[in-house]
Amino acid sequence: MKKSQYLIFAIFVGIQSFLLQLVDQVIGTHLVSGGHSGFVFIAFQGWALYFLLGSSVKGAVKGFCGYVLGILFAVIMIGMSAILPDLKLLTVPLVALIVVPFMMYFEFAPWCISNVAVFFVGAGAFFGVNSYVEGIKMWQSAGIVLLYCIFGLLSGWTSIVFRKWLEGKIFSVSVPDSGQIPGKKGIDA
Repeated sequence: MKKSQYLIFAIFVGIQSFLLQLVDQVIGTHLVSGGHSGFVFIAFQGWALYFLLGSSVKGAVKGFCGYVLGILFAVIMIGMSAILPDLKLLTVPLVALIVVPFMMYFEFAPWCISNVAVFFVGAGAFFGVNSYVEGIKMWQSAGIVLLYCIFGLLSGWTSIVFRKWLEGKIFSVSVPDSGQIPGKKGIDA
């Protein structure tokens, strides 16, 4: 695809970004009491993960499952931290020392839950939302993270579908039928 043709794709991705921002401004304020927006960063993470996980539906499933497990491990870490508050400064580091090695062994799990890097992205998004939205409940944080993850994965999928369609339009060549029947020495040889 030439640079001039690429402009069409770049504008399409810009429109997708615009729509994600708009959706966040419209629905983000209704997801928690008191209103809040600014969750679109999670969609952009999911969008990038779609490409990093192979730009396929299978990769998107792996990404979503990784977000779910990342949230689950984050909840486990929060719960363990509540059990060990007397350790003060060492509480979170000790909990990470206990949970992360266990989490790492998921590399040997079935394909849909074996990308540990995505666990960290999902957990990070969950910790972020849980930390900066005052009074939010964990189930709300989880729901927001997963919803915006889906927005991002769908944006990645849409980008790829549009680009393939566009490249097909640009590079499709119409070959007139010459009336020849391909034989052993013809086109298929």
